Amino acid sequence: MKIGSIISAMAAIAGLHTGTIAFADETFPARPITFVVPYAPGGPADLIARIVADKMSNVAGQTIVVENRAGAGGNIAGDHVARSRKDGYTLLFGSSPVLVINPGLYQNMKFDPLKDFTPIAEFGSLPNAVLINKNLPVDKVADLVTYSRNNNATYASAGSGGTTHLSALLFARANNISLTHIPYKGSGPALQALLADQVTMTFTDVFTARPFIESGKLKILGVTSTTRSEMFPEVKTLQEQGMQGIDVNVFFALLAPAGISEFVKNKLSSIAQEVLADKDIQNKLKARGLILPIDNTPDNLANRMASETPMWKRIIQETNAKID
Repeated sequence: MKIGSIISAMAAIAGLHTGTIAFADETFPARPITFVVPYAPGGPADLIARIVADKMSNVAGQTIVVENRAGAGGNIAGDHVARSRKDGYTLLFGSSPVLVINPGLYQNMKFDPLKDFTPIAEFGSLPNAVLINKNLPVDKVADLVTYSRNNNATYASAGSGGTTHLSALLFARANNISLTHIPYKGSGPALQALLADQVTMTFTDVFTARPFIESGKLKILGVTSTTRSEMFPEVKTLQEQGMQGIDVNVFFALLAPAGISEFVKNKLSSIAQEVLADKDIQNKLKARGLILPIDNTPDNLANRMASETPMWKRIIQETNAKID
């Protein structure tokens, strides 16, 4: 075969391949989509992912499967999605730890969230609550600080390196007090330790803490966000109580592997924006303690990740936070 014929044949094959990809994009989504959640079933990320998936499947006209891949602080799921096919059918429904905190904690992460993912949309942020046992003789943050200075105060976390841990480190630094860290394997055991009066305090998300607060078993003294939680609007933020610089929120977001086509990215973004614009979805997310984003575009999520990643790395270095 002549060289010219070979080149023509190769060009025809390339054109056919390009046309196939373009057609696949135009029909997206043509089959079920998978949301990979980096945590076990039943937690905030899992519950929020399922609310979004249910509505998103109706909007997209395709089934959305929620798959839980827990482990290594979310890194197992992150690595899996980062290495998945770049077609938009395998997505990460992640949160702050795996997206912006872990890069400052883990020395040998196999993926870079800023380089290996295409941001799609943010679905809200969940602040932590400052919690104490009902029997502790304090009723406000200032009293807790004084108590901590005069006693061997301790705090339970859901595990080293998470926001329950980092919130306490920032709290201690802001008030120039020393707190002893007692890590547990999850928010459930950490809360049980506080309920049993085995620790002085804990910093748990408002949704998980709500039933214990409403039952009167635990007292809430503040929230770690810059704005008050709609779940507890009467509770002041730590910044309102004089602790400037404390702004801890776990945000939840949808991302695809880097390299998906612009068409698929825009289609997913459009679907996600329609989902979050739904009043019923907004109410469901707010009922779980979320502060909804003003802007849930891909660019806004990308900017948030780009700004928070170095911020958390600096905080981790300054507080000497480590994975135990």
